[in-house]
Amino acid sequence: MSDAAELSCKEAARLMSKRQDVALTNDEQENLKNHLYQCLSCRRFEQQLGFLRQLAQRYSKGGAATENEPT
Repeated sequence: MSDAAELSCKEAARLMSKRQDVALTNDEQENLKNHLYQCLSCRRFEQQLGFLRQLAQRYSKGGAATENEPT
């Protein structure tokens, strides 16, 4: 990838999803870090992605959502 300023939100989302399964390269990590520093929408997406992953893990283990979590 070229410099972080050129990383689109679509590419940032792809990297965040990829990071859930495999390690990113150093360049990918740096570009994503820089993009997230600049982009509030992608930071929010990153939080949502993490929340969904936690819910999925809990669900796969037979857990249920708590009262504070959306159903």
